[in-house]
Amino acid sequence: MATPVLRLGFPGRRWAFAWIDGGSRHRSGSRTGSTSNWARRQSSVAQPSLHTAQKPRKGEHKWAAVVGLEIHAQISSNSKLFSGAQVCFAAPPNSLVSYFDASLPGTLPVLNRRCVEAAVMTGLALNCHINKKSLFDRKHYFYSDLPAGYQITQQRLPIAANGHLTYSIYLGKKHSQVTTKTVRIKQIQLEQDSGKSLHDDLRSQTLIDLNRAGVGLLEVVLEPDLCCGEEAALAVRELQLILQTLGTSQANMAEGQLRVDANISVHHPGEPLGVRTEVKNLNSLRFLAKAIDYEIQRQITELENGGEILNETRSFDYKLGCTVPMRDKEGKQDYRFMPEPNLPPLVLYEDTSLPPGADSQQVINIDQLRAMLPELPSATRERLVQQYGMLPEHSFALLNEVGLLEFFQNVIKETRAQPKKVTNWVLNIFLCYLKQQNLAVSESPVTPSALAELLDLLDRKAISSSAAKQVFEELWKGEGKTAAQIMSEQQLELMQDGEALEELCQTTIDGHPQVVMDVKSRNPKAINKLIGLVRKASQGRADPTLIKEILERKLSL
Repeated sequence: MATPVLRLGFPGRRWAFAWIDGGSRHRSGSRTGSTSNWARRQSSVAQPSLHTAQKPRKGEHKWAAVVGLEIHAQISSNSKLFSGAQVCFAAPPNSLVSYFDASLPGTLPVLNRRCVEAAVMTGLALNCHINKKSLFDRKHYFYSDLPAGYQITQQRLPIAANGHLTYSIYLGKKHSQVTTKTVRIKQIQLEQDSGKSLHDDLRSQTLIDLNRAGVGLLEVVLEPDLCCGEEAALAVRELQLILQTLGTSQANMAEGQLRVDANISVHHPGEPLGVRTEVKNLNSLRFLAKAIDYEIQRQITELENGGEILNETRSFDYKLGCTVPMRDKEGKQDYRFMPEPNLPPLVLYEDTSLPPGADSQQVINIDQLRAMLPELPSATRERLVQQYGMLPEHSFALLNEVGLLEFFQNVIKETRAQPKKVTNWVLNIFLCYLKQQNLAVSESPVTPSALAELLDLLDRKAISSSAAKQVFEELWKGEGKTAAQIMSEQQLELMQDGEALEELCQTTIDGHPQVVMDVKSRNPKAINKLIGLVRKASQGRADPTLIKEILERKLSL
């Protein structure tokens, strides 16, 4: 559904502004001469890749960018929204199509209870008002992968409305500071997905796969409270985590289970909002941020060169790094919305409004679903900070990787090591290995138990930190050996013989008189060099702290 509020400015409404370098100001108007819409579009495509502008210099006019999002999330359900056809990614083309999905005459929709429950749970998690009565509508448009010529959606009275989503933004050069922002949610509605058009340019033909036709979608419409690509990407990422936590959508963008349309306009502060463009079907957070930032700068450049912004739909060409025109933007009148005659109003209940003797399988209880809500990502991050004393950015990192939080918590359960040390190993070593080999947490050759055992060895000073990293590298090979076995086979355990270590330190002192002189002259780097020489002589098996104590005693420091 389109977000019409981007077209006009409303007195008293709160807008988020992004200050962008504008250069000299020009009026927004038509070019002189008989420039056609087609020519204007082509000129916008030919521009080179642009970057987000810097802060305006003194005396230059400022621009404000306004961004609203429409997010389509595929509901996690075994069957489609209005038919019993199975939902399965990458199934053979047209193998999961019911008569209703193909829009054969005489077929009628039957609403999927699971999809309604998913919509209610999502609305509750996003602080929305749940409408006890919602309606279904037909949205008409004609395309080859939409057999009925219309989509069943909820235009007039959606299932949920008036919520908000809180997301976090990193600040500072090292992203060590975190601040929160809020974007308002206009509505959440149930609707059907369309089929898929497969374009074969080699044979100049288009093939239609209707497996996706009729799959249940949640459309989450955000108010235009965002102002740049980074904010949009962070807000969508937070929504993605919430959907995955709820189990209402897998929200895998690579499989098309989460797609975003971005509505973008620019204007001078204090003036009416500019003409918006819509960038369709963005299926990665990186492309979402790039497309929005490019489109903001494209519109500014177009306006400052005396051009005008067309109310059109565009797509993002990730190879060129720019947006390109697709078609003129449809208005509400183009869709010819009408009530869906084959579906009655959807009525929901609360504990206080349940009909006497109502069958729990025939009604949906909002309060019952509210009680089933799990701990949401924001609460989980807050708990991790309080429970384990970790930094806020570490809590974000644990939740951002699928399965990483569960891995961390399993290690914590099985080790005596401090949470700070566990956090360091999971984020800086374990996660680094995963990224290097492009593996998911579930594909890791190192189990939580194996890492917990290694950290226990480190905690009781049976092994040094550098030797522990060597053991981890061997564990990563997945040969079935334990950390203790690897340590023993490679003789990586710390020296426990105090007399032998004393003798090793004395030998090192005797063999490096110049370094000893530097130490006695209070050169701060010299003592570290001497410690390194002792560790090298011990093949990394000596505890650096213990070495330092012995050296300082022997050198009377």
